[in-house]
Amino acid sequence: MPTVSKRLADEIVAGKGWYDTDPRVERIVEYTDMGGKKAYGLEYAGQIGKYSESPYVREPKVYWRAGE
Repeated sequence: MPTVSKRLADEIVAGKGWYDTDPRVERIVEYTDMGGKKAYGLEYAGQIGKYSESPYVREPKVYWRAGE
């Protein structure tokens, strides 16, 4: 369940989900972490929903989705 910076999330969005040799990202979720900071979680095929509301993931919202 990788979490990345906004800068890297935006690079992945610009690459339409592709980054370097990694598998394609299907969805990026923006959320507030336990420390109150904005974070961006990457979800790959078969992982959609990993960044659901929890004590560690607060106020999640879809930042980007493949195909949009």
